[in-house]
Formats: sequence, C-alpha cells, structure tokens
Amino acid sequence: MTSRRRRRLAFGSFIVIVAICLAAVVFQALSSSTPTSSAFGGSSFWDETMLVGFAFAFAAVGMVILSRQPWNTIGWLFMGIGLPWSLAVLTDGYARYTILVQPGALPGGPAAAAWSAWVWIPGVMLIGTFLLLLFPDGHLPSRRWWLVSWMAAGSMVFTSAETLLTPGKLAGAGFPRIRNPFGIEALHPLVGVLAFAVVLIPLSVGASVIALVLRYRRSRGQERLQMKWLTTAAGASASLYLAVGVITLSLGSGRGPSFTWFQILQAASLLSLALIPVACGFAILRHRLYDIDIVINKALVYGSLAVFITAVYVAIVVGVGRAVGSGGNPNVGLSIVATAVVAVGFQPVRERIQRLANRLVYGRRATPYEVLSEFSTGMAHAVAIEDLLPHMARIVAEGTGAARVDVWLHLGSAMILEATSAGSRGQVRAMVPSVHGDDVSIEGADATIPVRHQGELLGLIGVMKDAGEAMTPAETKLLDDLAAQAGLVLRNVRLIEELKESRQRLVTAQDEERRRLERDLHDGAQQRMVAISLVLQLARRLVPGDADSGLGARLEQASEQVSLALSELRDLARGIHPAILTDRGLVPALLSLAERSTVPTTVDSTVERRLPAPVEATAYFVVSEGLANIAKYSRASTVLVTAREADGALSVVVEDDGVGGADASRGSGLRGLADRVAVVNGALGVESPRRGGTRLVCRIPVAPIDTATVAPRQLETPAGGRA
Repeated sequence: MTSRRRRRLAFGSFIVIVAICLAAVVFQALSSSTPTSSAFGGSSFWDETMLVGFAFAFAAVGMVILSRQPWNTIGWLFMGIGLPWSLAVLTDGYARYTILVQPGALPGGPAAAAWSAWVWIPGVMLIGTFLLLLFPDGHLPSRRWWLVSWMAAGSMVFTSAETLLTPGKLAGAGFPRIRNPFGIEALHPLVGVLAFAVVLIPLSVGASVIALVLRYRRSRGQERLQMKWLTTAAGASASLYLAVGVITLSLGSGRGPSFTWFQILQAASLLSLALIPVACGFAILRHRLYDIDIVINKALVYGSLAVFITAVYVAIVVGVGRAVGSGGNPNVGLSIVATAVVAVGFQPVRERIQRLANRLVYGRRATPYEVLSEFSTGMAHAVAIEDLLPHMARIVAEGTGAARVDVWLHLGSAMILEATSAGSRGQVRAMVPSVHGDDVSIEGADATIPVRHQGELLGLIGVMKDAGEAMTPAETKLLDDLAAQAGLVLRNVRLIEELKESRQRLVTAQDEERRRLERDLHDGAQQRMVAISLVLQLARRLVPGDADSGLGARLEQASEQVSLALSELRDLARGIHPAILTDRGLVPALLSLAERSTVPTTVDSTVERRLPAPVEATAYFVVSEGLANIAKYSRASTVLVTAREADGALSVVVEDDGVGGADASRGSGLRGLADRVAVVNGALGVESPRRGGTRLVCRIPVAPIDTATVAPRQLETPAGGRA
C-alpha cells in the first residue's frame, strides 16, 4: 500500500472514530438518567464522557503521527486503541437507551449490550501490553519478547471470546434481564477453560512493564529521553490495574468489593489511562519524536484561536444578552460587537498564541522559519561579509540547540575553521573535518552538512549536540536548507580569503625583496664605500702636510663626500628594511626611529616578545610613516609612540602636539599603509582635529601572549629624542 493510501485510510479511520465518539456522547446523554453501571467501570454520564475523551485522545495522537509517517506502527496502534474505547462507550449508551430508557425504540439493543461487555477488552490490552512492548520504534525490544506478545494477543482474543460467547444473562454488562444473543450453549462446558485466559492478562501486562523498564535502562540518547515519560505513566497505570485485578480475582469472579477504598482505587486506575496519551504527547512535543513539530504547532495555534473566538462570542452574545434580558432571542447588535472584538483582538492574540506554541514545541530554540529568515536578512544587508559565517554558526546553534557549531571553509586542499559557536555549557570536544574526494565527514560531530555551490565543495557545517541528544529529521532538514542558502556566501568569503592571501603573498614578497636589497647594500655597496673611505684616509696620511699641490685638501674633501654618501646609503638601507628590526625586534627598531627623528620622540611599550615578522614590519612602517609626516607637516614639539599588546592584538599609536588637520584621503602614504595593515587583518585610523594634534592608531591581531603582561616602562635614547 502506498503512503498516499495509508494517509487516506488513517484519515478515514479518524473520521469514523470521531463520529463514533460523537454518537457515544449523544446516547450517553440520552441514557444518563439510568442508574445501571456499565461493564467497564463507568457509572455516570461524566465517567462515560471521560472515556470518550480517552478514545479521542489516542485517535488524535495517532492521526497526527500518521499524517507525517503513514507507515508508523505506533500511529496505527494509537488509532487501534481509540476505536474499541469509542465503540465500548457507544454500545453501552445505545443499549441502555434502547433497553432501559426507550425500550424497543431502536433495534439491536441486546446485541449492543453484548458488545459493550467485551469490546473494551482490546482497548485495555493494547494499552497495557502492545504499546509498552513496541514504543517508541514499533519493534519488540528483542526477539525473545515474542512469547509475551503472543501471550498478550492470546489472552485478549480468548477473554473477548469468552465474554462475548458465554451463554446466559448479561449481568456483568449491567443488564441482568437480557440474555446474551451471541451466547453458544455448546461452549458452556468450555467457559471455565476460556476464563483461564483472564489470568494471562495481568501476567502479560506485568511482563510488558518489565520489557518497557528494561528497554528504558538499556536505551541511550534520544530514545531514553523519549521513553522516560511513557515509562513513568505506564508503570503507574499498570500497577493500579494489576492491583484491581488481583483484588477482584481473590474475592471471586463477579463479586467485586464494595469498600470505598476499592472504589477509589478503581477510579484511580481509570484516570491513570489519561497518563498514557499525555506522556506520549510530552515525548513528541519535548523531544520531537516523529518530526511532527509543524503539525503540532499549527494545531495549537488554530485550536487556541477557535477557543478564543468561541469564548468571546459566547461571553458577549449569550452572557451579555442574558444580562440585558434579551429573552433568548438573537441580538444582532451584540453579534456585531462580538465580531468587532474578535477582529480587533485577533492579530495580537494570534501573535501571543504563536509565541506560546513555538515555546511549547521548540522550547527556547528558534523556529526553523526564524533561522532561515534571520540568515537571509543577514545575507541581504544586515551583516558584514566577514561576520556572516559567525552569524550563521550562532543561528544554527540557536535553531538546533547544539552545544557547538563549527563552519569550515574549503580553501585549496585544506579546511580552514572560519567560525565557531560554542554554548555556555562547559567545555566540548573538538571536531576534525576530513575530505577525501566526494566523501566528507567531521570526526566528533553529530551532523556533517557539506556546503556546495554549482557542484563545488565550498565548506562544511559541523553540529555537536549535548550528551544524550541526537539530531532530529526536522533539524537535519533545517541544516540542508541553510546550507543551500550558504553556498553563495561561502563562495564570496572564499574569494575574500583568496584576495587576502594574494595580498599577503605580495607584501611578503615585497618584504623579502626589501631584506634582500638591504643585505645587498650592506654587504656590497656599503662595504665598498667603507673601503674607499679608508683608502682615502690612508692616502691623505701619505701626502706631506706642506705640499703646495693641494692634493691633501682634495683627498680630505673626497673622504668627507664618501662619508656623506655612506651615511645616505645607510639611511636608504634602513628605509628599505631596517636590519635591527630583523635582528632584534620591534621595540629596538622603534627606539632607532625615535633616535633619528627630528622631533623629540618618546616610545612607551609593554611588548617584550618577538611578534610574527609581518606584524612587526607593518607596525614599524606605520610608525616610520607617521614620524616622517610629523616632521614634514605638523610643526609639533613632541611625539609619543605607544605600543601595547592586549586582548590578542598589537596596538600602536603615534600622536603629536602639532597643528592637526591631517587628511588620510589626500595622500598616498597613509592609503598605502592602510592597505598594508589590511593584509594582516588590522585596522588603521587617523584622528586629526584642527589645532589639536594628530593621532595615528593601528591595531593588528596577534597570537595570545603566553606570559603575564608587564608594566609600562620608559626607555631613554642616548640622543635626539626620548624613547
């Protein structure tokens, strides 16, 4: 049978059960004046109506399950439980009406009485045995429990047959003057043998409870969470029914005790049946057992709205109508007022009910619609491109209730962790991605979602749930939908990462070329100039001091020019790439800049370790460019250079007391520095109010510091400025 036909069959069965329930309420109301007790414990209209409510509850839960999974065994079992309960109440009310209230008014009274005597038995047995044996996956806990299932089925069949086919009066059903029309006299000698099947009922129920407890103890994760509600409810109900059965059998068949405490025990056992559908409802709502979140959510919303509309209409039209003395006649004015109140209050009430339904179904997590909507909004305009992946990790964690969500970017042949969202529930284990061709996985993750765009793998989303929880089909579908939207985002992020890598390679190549030129100048031209200077000085010593040729003066002049050229060459080499930065680090290089500055300069630094070479070079050239601009334009009297490492970033500030008014957009020097700082994921800013000095701020992320932060210290340069 196809899924479509199964859904139609389920819907048709539900409609039949609802119709039977409505008819049962009608006949119970018509026969409520009769004092006769029913065969299954009811003695008043409200008792029977409560049983109808039980039948409808089981059928409704089954219908909700089968609407999503028409092949589900538990759904059909719930539908099967609702049918005999509704038939039991209907046949009892029908029989009492046609036999006691209006004798002969309707045909089939004795047959209905005989049916009411046994049809409740399958309802009780399905709840007490098969529901406990098969919940939650529709399978027995193991093959060895087949004996219990056959014993339960046998006791149900034989007890039903014995009750239906035993000849004699239907006193047990509450009709002592009516003979059983289905009784077979030839089976009278076998009545005692068939009655033995009644003994198997408590044994079957007890064994089923044991099976449920054992399954619960052996279950793990999601299944354990699903079963805890049913285990508690079923254990309480089975214990009460077992106690009632043992007491009744110990006092003899058909002679139940009349003590008040026993009547209370019977009522409690009847009410305990309500715990079963309630427990299953909690398991489905809280743990999303059969992926029916949307169905439950909509049912809660529309059912609550129907109650609201009905309550408003009844309160205004009926309540106010009686108060003003309308005499029971329809009042058009009050109807219009009720309609207006509903129209005005509908949307606010709907929003509040929707929030409440979301809270009941999804808990504190975001709904799938909210997750997708928030991510789409971020893609459109609300979130910067560099924040999209952390944004996505956060909303995935909110939508799935995950303990940790990681987002990886596939760059080249490597997986780079771009964003993570770890909850505040303590440390969680790390996740490790693995890519082998089209086979992708994440070690330690409960769900691995590849993100693709036009067939190309762009990244992975890894989700880790808390211990004892598992991914539901609804959460997996949410991740698939989110991954479909995230493809273009990851492609853009990867383009940005590739651009950053390209710029990084260019800057690295430039720095390498600078260092090579500095070494060539130092080891080549600079050494030759030093040698020439020494030769000229030696030649001057060889020329007599009283010579009239002027050769000595010319040699002295040549030596001075070589010294000047050597000084300029050294300045050029330092401008290309200072050797002190490579050999000794950032702080000594900043001290060297302060020493050569034409404006008195102080260096205030707490950096006491070597930083990555790109970071040191970037910070150095920021300070160098800042000091050069100060010397040219600021007319400052002092300069303060501050270097701090805190919160995983290096902060370098160059500030003076000059005239201010600097504009970073008008010169190429600061724009070039901004591009260089961006390569190392840093930021550069300029604050330069008129006549307020200039403040150049650079912040570059670095690896966390391993030692405690030391106090600031002042360093003195031997000449020029202070450092």
